[in-house]
Amino acid sequence: MKKWLLVPLFLLITAAIVLSSCGGQETTTGPTTGPTTGPTTGPTTGPTSTVPEPYGTITMAWTDFGVEATDPTLFESTWSWMYCDSLVAFDASGTYIGEVAETWSLGDDGKTWTFNIRKGMKFHNGDPVTAHDVLFTMERFTSEESKNPWSTGLRDAKESMRVVDDYTFEYVSKNPEPPMIDSFCWVRIIPKNYFESVGVDGYRLNPMGSGPWKFVEHIPETSFTVEANTDYWRKEHIPEYKYVVILQVPEESTQVAMLKRGEIDIPTGLTTDKRVQLERAGWQTRVQGLALPTMLAIIGSQYPEAGAVHDIRIRKALSYAINRDELCATYWQGTAQPGGRFFLMPGGYGATDDLLAPDPYDPALAMSLMAEAGYPDAWDDPTIIISTTAGPTLDMLQAMQGYWNKVGLQTKIEVVEMSVWLSYVFIGPGAQADNPAIGIIWSWAGAAFNGTYYCRNMYTSYGIHSVTVNAAVDAIFDKYIVERDPVKAKEYYIEWQRAAKALYTSFGVAYVESIVVVSNNIGEFTVNPHMFITDALCGIKHPK
Repeated sequence: MKKWLLVPLFLLITAAIVLSSCGGQETTTGPTTGPTTGPTTGPTTGPTSTVPEPYGTITMAWTDFGVEATDPTLFESTWSWMYCDSLVAFDASGTYIGEVAETWSLGDDGKTWTFNIRKGMKFHNGDPVTAHDVLFTMERFTSEESKNPWSTGLRDAKESMRVVDDYTFEYVSKNPEPPMIDSFCWVRIIPKNYFESVGVDGYRLNPMGSGPWKFVEHIPETSFTVEANTDYWRKEHIPEYKYVVILQVPEESTQVAMLKRGEIDIPTGLTTDKRVQLERAGWQTRVQGLALPTMLAIIGSQYPEAGAVHDIRIRKALSYAINRDELCATYWQGTAQPGGRFFLMPGGYGATDDLLAPDPYDPALAMSLMAEAGYPDAWDDPTIIISTTAGPTLDMLQAMQGYWNKVGLQTKIEVVEMSVWLSYVFIGPGAQADNPAIGIIWSWAGAAFNGTYYCRNMYTSYGIHSVTVNAAVDAIFDKYIVERDPVKAKEYYIEWQRAAKALYTSFGVAYVESIVVVSNNIGEFTVNPHMFITDALCGIKHPK
């Protein structure tokens, strides 16, 4: 298999916006269960020479702003990665590195995490970043009010948190949980004093952090603007451009027209066909982010109310009916390969050939399974609902729908607003049978060097996607997450992944390269090749 870097996401989540997210480099294996001790030094603060004054504007177009969250606890705020720093981060090889925490360690009890806060960092108003800000952020992030999908794990695991001194923060978990270091990568630190002075509404109107960009303006459903932070602590990440303006532009044709008129520099809502057309016409492209395993997942299939997908034979038929080789060659035009598994990547933690392998194209088997299940007559309404937003994902699902129609599966694609779609995908644990999302299929693209917590949300009954609810699968995960012997832990992790895969509550389709078209105003992308594009904007150079 060709080795591509694969996205961690969340983005995120954000795979839903352009994504998710996040290029053409060879992957390396990430940590087995996360390091117990952080690096002796984090990223350097760069040379002491004068940084040139930023100039110019990068203008992007997004199909949908989604929930438009500026506060990292208000769902998953993609924008906040531009103006906030996380407690810990990871580099393009999957190695955990210091960010707000310069170093960290895990105590002998396997539960006490100690973070040494980087000295000299400042928020955009000049206040120093201290352990008090970290505690304040973590208290908000682990509160019941936080809607961030990463909050649940840290909240459930938390025993206590405290400030040891101005530059030392301590988090104690209820049980040993070695992979937890990955969760700290998604905690964006915000200024305690500023937040308390303006209040929650004031912060959301004028958000602030310590990141490479400063917030300027947000016009709902229209635009989001940031300005370069020339005092950023990581000198090599100080932007060359003065501004970034992100516009909400729902229509692909409008994005293309704006690109050709010089009104935008990076359209992110393009289908593969349109991107290839622009490439052939001479437009430049950049690979940004990791090659994404694209997959399908089914919400609440454990309930009979889910309809036909309650039957594992129908779930299998959905997979066997897809001609992945043809999709990769035609729809993705050679920029994808069959395979994939939710947040699992070649070379990543616990990735095995059998887990990554795609189902074969076998329409005869699909129809045999359907007949065995009594489809369609066994259901009053055999229609299978696929939910998506407008944009490239819709075109991809329509291509798959052609294969399902061919074997006799009755499917209907419903296009909904981003906020509605996200409420389905992040339905939360314990979703009830009468929830309107039950039985719906959705698509996602994302992977990680260590997929423990992403997959926890997909393959456990306490995950936020309510896709896999199975006590036996839960038991394997519970055994894995507390295991401190790395050899045994990895064995349990693989066992858990295999048990979840066998249920067909989700399945992979293809690994897809992350390619964006750019205008002549844009030079090389030089930082964060493994992240979503908002994390990479600070490293875009002016053309030479």
